[in-house]
Order: sequence, then C-alpha cells, then structure tokens
Amino acid sequence: MDQISTLSASNKTEWASKRQLGQFLTPAPVAEFMASLFSTPRPDWRLLDAGAGAGALSKALVARICQAEKPPTLIKVTAYELDATMIPKLRQEYETLQKKCDNCGIHFSANILNADFIECASEIIRNDLFSPIDLKFNAAILNPPYRKINSNSRTRRLLRVAGIETSNLYTAFLALASKLLCTSGELVAITRRLRSGLADAAAGRVEPLAEVFADLRREFDLPDPA
Repeated sequence: MDQISTLSASNKTEWASKRQLGQFLTPAPVAEFMASLFSTPRPDWRLLDAGAGAGALSKALVARICQAEKPPTLIKVTAYELDATMIPKLRQEYETLQKKCDNCGIHFSANILNADFIECASEIIRNDLFSPIDLKFNAAILNPPYRKINSNSRTRRLLRVAGIETSNLYTAFLALASKLLCTSGELVAITRRLRSGLADAAAGRVEPLAEVFADLRREFDLPDPA
C-alpha cells in the first residue's frame, strides 16, 4: 500500500510539473500525421524541435524522411526542452535515430538544449553574435506549451525585445519558430484555439503573428484522445 501511495504521489507531482510548464506530450499517431504534412523534399534537413519532450515529433519526421525514395544526405536536429527529466529520454531517442539514419546512409546529428526556447530564440533573433545556434532552419515541428504569459514577466519582456507581443506561450513559440526559418522553410505545429489567434491577428492585436497566420496553408481538427 505504501508503494502504491508513493507511486501515485509521484505521478501527481510529475503531472503538476507538466501542467506548470504547459507541457502536453504528443501521441505517436498524431506525431506521424504531423510528419506527413511536410511537402518539400530536401537534400539536407535543418530541423527545429522546440519543446521536444521525449522526441516523438523528431522521431516521426526522421522515420518518414528515411523512407523517402531519395533520402537526404544530412539531418541536423536542434531540440529545446526545458524539463530536465525529459533529457535522458530525448537523448536515448536520438541515439536510436542516429542508428536508423546510419543504415540509410544519412548523416544525423542532434543538438539537445536543456534550455528555455523563448530566451534562446530571442537572443538569436536579436542577432546575438555569441549565440550557439545557426539562425536559419528549413523545417520546424512543434507541439508548443500552452500557458498564459504574465504581462510583467521576464518572458514577456524577452518577446517584446524580439518584436513579439502575445499573451500565450504557444503563439510565442510559433512566432519565434517562424522567425528562425529560412525563406523556403516549413513549419508544422499543434495549436490550441487557433481561430482565436487568427482573429487576434486579423484585428491587429497580435501584429507580429499576422504574417505567420496569413501563410497558414492547412488547418486540421484532431480528435481528442480516448
């Protein structure tokens, strides 16, 4: 009984931590569907996975790339994950992906950053010469955290310096990721209350996001998990 109680308390603590971070992990079928939405074949992939969790999105996309009739020569993943407990799982997942890519003749590398994506991306966008990350990615896949941002918070100030004004983490992630993409880059993301975001952009309340939403090509309603 004590063991069951301990496990239950541990699970509640983990859930509370994920809620605080606004973190909801992506089921494999959803990740695979998102990977299928990328439409541009590329000789090399420079992939951004912001809020990577345990790597489900990267795993699904890399697996799909490996099945291509003409595989690329290079896949370079940059993954941001703030939750330190997820890093060992993420590292293990990428080690498996490296073996898969080796078997396909693809050079795979991954840069895992246990860091705040908003803080790091804001520095990159401000053209910080000491930033460790290349500015331009040609693909981004995201399940952004969903949580409100306090108007007086450090996060909000960082976003303002990067030219972004929004009150929610998921729209902040979308705006930052879009700014880090090259001209021909593709972004696939899960968004919550997307229509509200579109309405805000159309009304000029989230001006930096208007360009992101204006280029939205497809929107899908996913069923709630059983």
